[in-house]
Amino acid sequence: MNKIIQITVLSAIVVYIFHGFSFSSIDFGQFSFFWIFVAIFVMLISDIMLSLRWAQMTSLSFKISLETIIVSSALNMILPARLGELSKALYLKKFYKYGYHKSVSVIFVERFFDAIVLFLLLCLWAYYYFTNDAIKYSLVGLIISITLIIALLRYKKTLLLLKKIPFKRVRIYSQKIFSNINHLLTSPWYILLYTLFVWFSYFMDTLFFYKYAVHFGLNLQDIIELFIFSTIALALPLTPAGIGTYEGAVVLLLHHHGVSKEDALVAAMIYHFLLFFVDFVLLYIFLLVKNIKFKELIK
Repeated sequence: MNKIIQITVLSAIVVYIFHGFSFSSIDFGQFSFFWIFVAIFVMLISDIMLSLRWAQMTSLSFKISLETIIVSSALNMILPARLGELSKALYLKKFYKYGYHKSVSVIFVERFFDAIVLFLLLCLWAYYYFTNDAIKYSLVGLIISITLIIALLRYKKTLLLLKKIPFKRVRIYSQKIFSNINHLLTSPWYILLYTLFVWFSYFMDTLFFYKYAVHFGLNLQDIIELFIFSTIALALPLTPAGIGTYEGAVVLLLHHHGVSKEDALVAAMIYHFLLFFVDFVLLYIFLLVKNIKFKELIK
């Protein structure tokens, strides 16, 4: 069923993009190499911000955290369903004897705060298209949901329920993960601050590329919309690194703002390639410095 859904979605994207497509209409004169290099630099900054957040949450050194982010980011580009995230736990366990339960706890909290920021961005986007009441109710719903989730995670009787799990290994690990999450949530504002810095770097990268590296005449509102929905497209677990879904989302949104499909597709493919390029160059440098072969890393 998953394969059928995947093939159906990708086929629909291909048909949409290439319907009426003309390669002769592509205008490479709209690209600025200077701003493309700026976008690459900001991608590196994003990895640094992710490493700082990981170091803050795990109490590991920045060097180890950077290694972990480099490995997981590169593997996310080749593994489906963003399974590269799990490589953080595997890498730290293999090379630094860092407990699985600790890494899994941090990954859960990372994704939780990422979801909060993404929802806030969706509210910002919706502000331009819907009534203020819709935004108000959405924010109230978000606050209530966050409060309930944190309350559940902090509720002592939740731990008692976990102790009743019949499978010993699952029971032990679930209790450890629950305790670690509790510990991390004692200082949520620090995590939220680091998360905001991470997402700000993501946004600036999109801004530099789609506003300056290519000359499509997009305004800030257009960039915010493109950033939100292209980020969601990248995260969809249909293909490794959102290949196809990302390009489809970018072409759809840019075409809506008057950009030709041809130019939109080329821009999306270049940006996507830059993501691959940065992650794998960093991975290559990491493997050389650590004197590790890729096969050994995969094992």
